[in-house]
Amino acid sequence: MSTSGAGAGVAIALVVMLSCLPVNHSQANLVEQTCQKVTYHDLCVSALRSDGRSSGAEVKGLAAIMISLVKVNGSDILAEVNKLIPKASDEVSKKCLGLCRDNFGGALNRLIPEAVAKLESGAKVEAMLVMIDVGQTAIDCDSCFTNERFGPSRGPPPFTDKDHVFFYLATTAKDIIGIS
Repeated sequence: MSTSGAGAGVAIALVVMLSCLPVNHSQANLVEQTCQKVTYHDLCVSALRSDGRSSGAEVKGLAAIMISLVKVNGSDILAEVNKLIPKASDEVSKKCLGLCRDNFGGALNRLIPEAVAKLESGAKVEAMLVMIDVGQTAIDCDSCFTNERFGPSRGPPPFTDKDHVFFYLATTAKDIIGIS
């Protein structure tokens, strides 16, 4: 009986000691609480916890961080598209890659800065709508290759997995903006 009493005392002491550690539990909880409310929970948690800026951010700051992660992902896709354009061997691929280049360029240079400005000004609904358009960039790019828009289907582009992540990140950013 005294063993279980000692165990309970150790457990209480451990809880007290852990609560005194300089770990920002409330911030970890904020990321978790925020990500519980979004469509892609696991991606949200992983992305935000991997970015050091999230440790001191409020929900609006988490939204801004997620938007910046969308931009990084989109920049990587655009770089890949630009490398593939000169290597494209058929007109359909060239046209689809051109569409992807133009759409991702527009998302990176116009839409994402617009979403940030809307978020900063407190225009949440407008910022969310812009992020929907940002996510649509990846859908339009992918579907160009598969829906015979410019000719016979070529199957998904070689960067289709990155397109999906871009869409998921944009959707997550939109969801967090709505919570902020």
